[in-house]
Amino acid sequence: MAIKLIMPKLGLNMVEGQVTQWVKHEGDDIKKGETIFIVETDKVTNEVEAPENGRLVKILVEEGGVVPVRQTVGILAAEGEQVDIEALLRDEKPAVEKQLQPQAKTASPANFTQSAASSGQILASPLAKRLAADNKINLLDVKGSGPGGRINTEDVEKLIAQKGAGSALEALPGKLVPLAGMRKVIAERMTLSATSVPMVTLNSNLDITPLVSYRERLKNAGKDKQDIPGYNAIIAYLTAKTLQEFPYLNASFSDKGIRLIEAINIGVAVDTPEGLMVVVVKNAAGRDLAEINADLNTMIERALNHKSTPEDLSNGTFTITNLGMVGVDSFNPIINPPEAGILGIGKFSQADFSNPSDSDRKIFAVFSLTFDHRVIDGAPAARFLQRLGELIFSFK
Repeated sequence: MAIKLIMPKLGLNMVEGQVTQWVKHEGDDIKKGETIFIVETDKVTNEVEAPENGRLVKILVEEGGVVPVRQTVGILAAEGEQVDIEALLRDEKPAVEKQLQPQAKTASPANFTQSAASSGQILASPLAKRLAADNKINLLDVKGSGPGGRINTEDVEKLIAQKGAGSALEALPGKLVPLAGMRKVIAERMTLSATSVPMVTLNSNLDITPLVSYRERLKNAGKDKQDIPGYNAIIAYLTAKTLQEFPYLNASFSDKGIRLIEAINIGVAVDTPEGLMVVVVKNAAGRDLAEINADLNTMIERALNHKSTPEDLSNGTFTITNLGMVGVDSFNPIINPPEAGILGIGKFSQADFSNPSDSDRKIFAVFSLTFDHRVIDGAPAARFLQRLGELIFSFK
């Protein structure tokens, strides 16, 4: 019996995915458990395996195609089985369109968009709506290229360019790199953050000498490298302790109010060849440093090998990003919505004291806290940095 290969739902918030590669091709014989195609969504790459033995008789979504979850992307059938593909797909969703727009009478993108417009409802991403409003664009004038005619930011940007709002740089020779996959997700989230969250950044030069001394003691004691916590792990551990005293930084803002989140899940930004990823240490306040370090190392390794799981990247409540390791003195990090705060760490440097002996001993780094001013004010945010500095200074 023929089996429909569908776009899997890999996370609670996933609504669509991109088929980045077909490992198998039409006509290939496939064994149960073999990888058929690869899906990418929200920075996560997943291999989709064959549920049964069979032959790939039809590929319905080419590489690079983006479709809603649970939509059929291919057909797997038994060897020699004759498949009526049209009949098999006759009752095919698009389920997302039906769910979002129950009055739609047809599944075709053009008719669906027309129906949505006539009913006064426009199917568009929040960022696309905001971009259209900021540039005085009527969404009824925008042709959506997403599933079911859904309007995305690229559609709005194209119309803006057509109306003469495009950059003059577009006329210059150069190579266009399509905005897709991880880079597209990063662009959308950072634009949404920068345009919708009133952010303030506070900078504090903290004495981190105890952290450096601690790691040096472990090295001198002959500890194995994997047993010596990294700076990111130590700072994540201490940040979690500090957040217990400042719950409004472990929170999120919505129209209904401010949600104070019980779990403290510390996200740590990781620089990968494909782009920035944030792996999340769950329940960091209730775990010891060794556990956090081991968990973080494992997730970072998966991220660098593009093997992160949805669990690795989900449900962060506060983020840490360290650019000190690449020589940056200080910077203003951008909040990862819907979180209320992010902590940036600059490079470690010796203090410039007139007394050479003090200069030899003390090491400082700039800690930059960006916070959502709708959730917390400057004074308590400043006290958060002050308290973090105290925990760092007393760390042993």
